Amino acid sequence: MHICFLLDHILLQHQPLGVCYIAALLIKHGHKVSALNVDAVPDPIQAVRTISPDIVACSTSSSSAARYQEINRVLRDAIPGLLSLFGGPHPSFFPRMIDEDPCIDAICIGEGEYAVLELCDRLQKREDISDVPSLYVRTPEGIRKNPIRPFLTPEQMDNLPFPDREVVDGMGTFHGQTAFVITGRGCPFDCSYCFNHVSRNLQQGKWVRRRSVENVLEEIRWLKEQYGVVYVAFQDDTFILNRNWLQEFCPKYAREIGLPFICNVRADLTDEELVDLLAEAGCIRVATGIENGDDNIRRNILAKNVTSEQYRHACDLFNSRKIRVVGQNMIGVPGETVESVLSTIELNIQCRCHIAIYSFFAPFPGTKLGEMAKEYGFTGDMREIPREFQDGLAPSMRLERKELIELIGHCAHLFTSYPALFYLSRALLRVLPGDTHRASYLRLMIRLSDWMIQRNGGRLPTHWHQPKFIDGLIRRTHRNCSKPPE
Repeated sequence: MHICFLLDHILLQHQPLGVCYIAALLIKHGHKVSALNVDAVPDPIQAVRTISPDIVACSTSSSSAARYQEINRVLRDAIPGLLSLFGGPHPSFFPRMIDEDPCIDAICIGEGEYAVLELCDRLQKREDISDVPSLYVRTPEGIRKNPIRPFLTPEQMDNLPFPDREVVDGMGTFHGQTAFVITGRGCPFDCSYCFNHVSRNLQQGKWVRRRSVENVLEEIRWLKEQYGVVYVAFQDDTFILNRNWLQEFCPKYAREIGLPFICNVRADLTDEELVDLLAEAGCIRVATGIENGDDNIRRNILAKNVTSEQYRHACDLFNSRKIRVVGQNMIGVPGETVESVLSTIELNIQCRCHIAIYSFFAPFPGTKLGEMAKEYGFTGDMREIPREFQDGLAPSMRLERKELIELIGHCAHLFTSYPALFYLSRALLRVLPGDTHRASYLRLMIRLSDWMIQRNGGRLPTHWHQPKFIDGLIRRTHRNCSKPPE
């Protein structure tokens, strides 16, 4: 059986490990797998005809679901007999999409490796597919909604073949330099902007699971030999969850692999022992979700119980071991104010983030924060939200002094790259007479940012050397960053 995965530039910006895991298992069992970047072909219909698959499969988030559904409708009209399968986050969280779209033949709920394998096996044998577990299947009698398989166990995860990168090789996603690796699945935290509260209830079994140390090391050794990778990007939501696992993994990784790596961390799980473990294993960069500089918003709106003091202390530890910090932030969440967005920028400066990522809040339906956005006037749907969430705040969101919040958001990278300019601008914003003058000043800063981006080859500096007088200003106006959190 031949299955073709439809992908786009956004999904291919990172190695799509979900697709690659499914592809590896299908290939192991004798099926044919191909992939098509729909953004890279002028005519998807002709491209699919040339590939000539039996199944087209789309792994889609909510923000891209409408687009893939439209592509699927065009393909189904043009190529009779083509079976369409949708998987990924959106069908799992919104399975009603198969009820609403008659061009979708089946959707996969939750983890898809063995569901897709069973589908292909049955089609190969010309057997009935209507009762494949984890699939909702369109039949002449209606839609058959089958029970969902349990989560894969750690042992089953170890037994999966390593993700097949060949299926996406040459699409701008895997160049043999950086390897994306996932050591576990599931996250125990319940942040309001995340789908975890839905995901953990989709299937039975243990939600937070980890592969064995030896299995992960074997994959990375294979990647070094097969592709000559020089850098590893661990994709776990929180790489540092299991201290015992890390204490076994890190020394072995240092001895047997020896490649620099990046991983995702939480400040409230970070201490000196953990930072030493990561540094000695070869970690050169960590990413952490700071999200907002206001402790009340972070705790009460975002349901992330990490304090600003914990972020400062953790980042002090990382910086002391020359591990660079990537700060991830959202601007314009429910409850956002001018002061809170300024505090977000300041916290990234205090944490000495090597890279600060700022995204405008996208109210994903199905998340607790997405539902909360309705209380703040959000009336749109995902088709109205920018695909990369960088254009601005949702038009229907009600926030006090929303224009200023959005303008500050557009200045955030400039201010983080040049802390002295940030502190000067914050002082001016507090003394300028009226929001009209404040908005004019911020638009001037945006023009300055655009000019500097042009001068710097299309981007602002991704790192900076903080002037000594700024260090003194931070020490005078905030608690000592090296003080451990209470």
